[in-house]
This record gives sequence, structure tokens and C-alpha cells, in this order.
Amino acid sequence: MKIRKNHVRKRYRYNVNRKTMNKTRKNTGKIKDPEMKKMWLEGKRVGTNFSEMGLARDPNKAVGVPNYKRERLEAVKIVNGFTEEALDDDEMAILGSKKDKTETPKPKRGHVVQELEQMAIDRRADPEFRLPKGVVKELSYFLNKHKFNYKAMVSDRRNHGQWTWRQFRLKIRRFMSIPEQFNEYLEKNKLPINAKPDWPEYESDSEWK
Repeated sequence: MKIRKNHVRKRYRYNVNRKTMNKTRKNTGKIKDPEMKKMWLEGKRVGTNFSEMGLARDPNKAVGVPNYKRERLEAVKIVNGFTEEALDDDEMAILGSKKDKTETPKPKRGHVVQELEQMAIDRRADPEFRLPKGVVKELSYFLNKHKFNYKAMVSDRRNHGQWTWRQFRLKIRRFMSIPEQFNEYLEKNKLPINAKPDWPEYESDSEWK
């Protein structure tokens, strides 16, 4: 018995702009990075651009997934004496020269990789790092009440996050390393600006045993 197939009736969509639809299908997207946009050639395909710049479009193809089955087969061939072990030194040299010729050629725009590496080295973390206002408010409360006594901070009722004394010490030191925020705290408490408060600091590990 022949299986009957139901075919959906094809309808032409008059509300679709074919020109716009084709453009969106062929479009590769906008390059947001201005430095990469300068190096990109619009007239060439995505794969061609990547290969000429020495970059990999697909990391799986560039690096390759290890084929353990092939490695085991080669190991078996070596054990049985069916591989290059039986060749002479001259034949091995010829085989090595052939392998050298099959190496991938240098990319046309190889300088792009060096420029990208240099850009990655030059770019550092944002120096204008700021703590959230809520964290600053909490740390200001603990500093006003307990100074640098981290043990008292741990047992404080407002330690809702259950921070340890090491976490308190780390957060307070981070707070003190941001002069824009810590100077505001010093001004409010009428303390010398751009200086660490002259308070005894309980930070020795032996005190917490």
C-alpha cells in the first residue's frame, strides 16, 4: 500500500520585502570592535579574511580533535613493522622533506595576529574600579563601629553575609585602595585624607586559633 503524503499549500507572502530579506540572509553582521573593523576586508568572505589574517574560524578544525583510534592503529603498525621504521635514513629524509613541503603557508596578513596580541597585552583592567554603594555603606558601618577589629566584625549582628575575618580584611583593604571612595569616608569622619587611619589592626593568624 502506497503511503499518502499531505502537502501543505504554498502561499506567497505579499507582506515580505524580498530585497531586505536577501540582504539579511547574506549579511555577516557588523563588527563592533573598531580595531578589528580596520583590519577586515569587506569584499572577501569570512573564511578568507580569517585565513589571511592567520586566525581560525573554527577552532575544532584548526586544532583538531584527537583521533585515538587512528593512534592505536599506527601503534599496532609500528609493532608489526609496517610503518616508517623499516625505511632507510635516506628514505626517511626524503619523506621528511615531503612533509615539510606540505606545511601550511604563512598568512598574507600575518601582522594582524601580532597587533591583536599587542592590543591584548596593552589592555589592562579598568583602573576606575568602584565598589557598589551598598558594600561601601556596610564597610563604613563596620569601620566606624569596630575599626580594624575583624573578629568583632564577624560576630556583629549586621554580618548578614556571614563573612569571615579574612573576607572582611580583604574587602576593607580593597575599599582603602580606591582613593575616590575611601577619601569620602575619611572626610565624613574628619580623618586625614590620603592616609590610613591610625588604628590597631588585628590581622595576625595566631589570634584566630
